[in-house]
Amino acid sequence: MKTGRFSVFILVLAVTFMSSCNSLKGEQKNQSTISLFGTGTVLVQPDMIQMTITLSKVDQTTKMAQDEVNKMVRQALTIIKEAGIEDKNIATASLTFHSEYEYTSRRILVGQKAEQRITFTIDNINNGDEKVSRIIDQFIQIDGIELNQINFGVKNNTGHFVRSRDLAFQKAVEKANQYAELSNLKIIKILSISEEMDQHVLPISNRSLNQSMIQEAAGGGGSAIVPSGELEITTRILVTFLLE
Repeated sequence: MKTGRFSVFILVLAVTFMSSCNSLKGEQKNQSTISLFGTGTVLVQPDMIQMTITLSKVDQTTKMAQDEVNKMVRQALTIIKEAGIEDKNIATASLTFHSEYEYTSRRILVGQKAEQRITFTIDNINNGDEKVSRIIDQFIQIDGIELNQINFGVKNNTGHFVRSRDLAFQKAVEKANQYAELSNLKIIKILSISEEMDQHVLPISNRSLNQSMIQEAAGGGGSAIVPSGELEITTRILVTFLLE
């Protein structure tokens, strides 16, 4: 008798276990996931600018060329510092010496070239700030200077990225709700969120200025016009949702 009762007890456990497994499988079959990208972009006014200038001369010897470049560097640094830019925001990006050649039917040595590239940052600018224009107007008085590029940026962009993440998440949830409704399903929970490592702070248009633009400003007799425009701060995330 006891053996029969024990067999029945085992059978009941087995049936209960199989029912539970089938129930779990049924639940898993009814569950779906969807992964969607969300992109959030915030437009901000730049409050800083980075400029790069190149000062170069060609002369008979390397020393003569470097002496001339040193004079140009002193002029440029005087202009930069008089504009209120601190030493910590000024750096030499490169210093090079090489032979300069002219190519016709054959290679002809012209002289020795010395070249120094300087990068500096101007903080606390705004769209109506004339400091950049004044600096450029003074730079063009230095013969042989090149203004390679102007890059606008935001000194403290943490808050802007917080806002862009918020927008990116809202976009992903908005799309998930739409797809769930189209599929006659509903969102249960979020399974995972991942963010692209390469976050972007991009100008809406190209900010580079070349030598011809400097010469045009100098020839026009007026100040250089340097509009800053707006920057795009963008975050892109991937969110996986559980649906049923």
